Amino acid sequence: MKHIKTDTRMNPLAFWPAIIVLAAFIVCGVIWTEAVGGFMTKLLYGMADYFGAYINLLSLLFVILGVIFVITRYGDVVIGGKDAKPEFGMLSWCAMSICSGIGTGLLFWAMGEPIFHYMTTPTAIAKAGSREAGIFAVAQAMWDWSFVQYCMYAICGAAFAIICYNKKKSLSFNSIVESAIGRKIPWVNTLFTAVVIFCLMGATSNSMGVGLMQIGAGLEAAFGIPQSAGIWLLAATFITTIFILSCVSGIGKGLKLASTACMYFFFFLLLYVFFFGNTEFITKISAEAVGYIIDNWGTQTTMMNAMVSEDKWFADWIIQYWASFIVYAPVIGMFLARMGRGRTVRTFMLVQILVPSIFCMVWIGVFGGQVIYLQTSGTLDVWKAVNTSGMQATVFQILGTLPLSALITILFLCTVTLSFCTLADPMSSVAATLSVRGISADTEPPKKQKILVGCILGGTAYTLVATGGINSVKGMFTLVGLLQSVILILCAVVLFKYGAKCYHEPNSGYIADTENVAAPE
Repeated sequence: MKHIKTDTRMNPLAFWPAIIVLAAFIVCGVIWTEAVGGFMTKLLYGMADYFGAYINLLSLLFVILGVIFVITRYGDVVIGGKDAKPEFGMLSWCAMSICSGIGTGLLFWAMGEPIFHYMTTPTAIAKAGSREAGIFAVAQAMWDWSFVQYCMYAICGAAFAIICYNKKKSLSFNSIVESAIGRKIPWVNTLFTAVVIFCLMGATSNSMGVGLMQIGAGLEAAFGIPQSAGIWLLAATFITTIFILSCVSGIGKGLKLASTACMYFFFFLLLYVFFFGNTEFITKISAEAVGYIIDNWGTQTTMMNAMVSEDKWFADWIIQYWASFIVYAPVIGMFLARMGRGRTVRTFMLVQILVPSIFCMVWIGVFGGQVIYLQTSGTLDVWKAVNTSGMQATVFQILGTLPLSALITILFLCTVTLSFCTLADPMSSVAATLSVRGISADTEPPKKQKILVGCILGGTAYTLVATGGINSVKGMFTLVGLLQSVILILCAVVLFKYGAKCYHEPNSGYIADTENVAAPE
């Protein structure tokens, strides 16, 4: 049978309305920062009160589903058929899996989140500033950055991988909808795609904006260069150029190289803080935090404010985390699916869940443990620094307590920059993929689309930071998790459905390229 040419034209009905609405929303956030910020906070708390239980239980369900897919026979299905060869070695695959999901957030919040949990502990858990609060703080930060999100990402990634590589469907939401319910609904694909582009671009720009703030604070700490709009513009221009070049070179070149380099920096910083920080304190509190997670992981996932309605901790933290992971999951899943060919579903799930989860837990144990030590020992009043200087500047005060702090600050800045790129690269690639009409998992989106998306991301990130609008818009992207949860659930349905089907079919249900090729949508 003749090959059908993949359609790589832009889908204007999905892309441009999303960009226009995003631009309008950001303009409103910039002009009416306090008003929009106040409205978004009220909206967030309202969503948490009325829909928080749904989001929490759905998140818990996906942790359980992740385990089910690993231990059942459907994990034997080979992505791409038994003759498919993995495109990436295990080390490169692990590096890309870690770096593409965490971005700059882990660098920032591994030190920031534990101190917030320690000093503003949920009422039902412990007294703020107590020993119990310290253990909870590190344990909750570990849990927030580990298994919940990666179970979501892995399930979505495996679903896309099976239907794209084994059944030759296009890499699009329409393929998920069609596979789940048995028929195409084009307008649903367009709607979900537009919403996801809006959320993805906004959330990624916001994360990148935080990265720019970190870079500005780091340059001031290391070289005495005052933070300013000009410095942020130079940083944004430099980094945007780097990640666009990485993105257009393809996943097997630019991202692979950036992720590998980033991991070297990660491990050096990790080992340095472990050995030159308070190693004894770090190991003790990390061990107790892991034990706390083993005893309380269900509670840590579903915690709310029942009978303490005045406590909004759950809305400020886990609801925002879980909802944002729901938004990201199908998107990151589309990207991760490209790395699954030649692996069994079980191997794919284990790597995507265990590798980044364990890394994040170790990282937070080391950096979060050191922060709690600094606070409790009186070496540095971290909480006072957060409230007077902001978290982005406090990070460098924390690093300043270590030997050779100037050198570590520079290395930390390099890591932030690389992490910036390893987040923006896959997000640009996925946004570009979503922007075209429907391509196969083997096909890269057009370079011009990647460049357009990258420029929009960099420009939006700079605008948010330079105008002070970053805090007024960040809550918006967690709210859309309610709508995006439909796609998340459909991904799980597709993985169950096609996992069973491919398991009972010859060669894991693989359809040869000449039988069927992703058609235009």
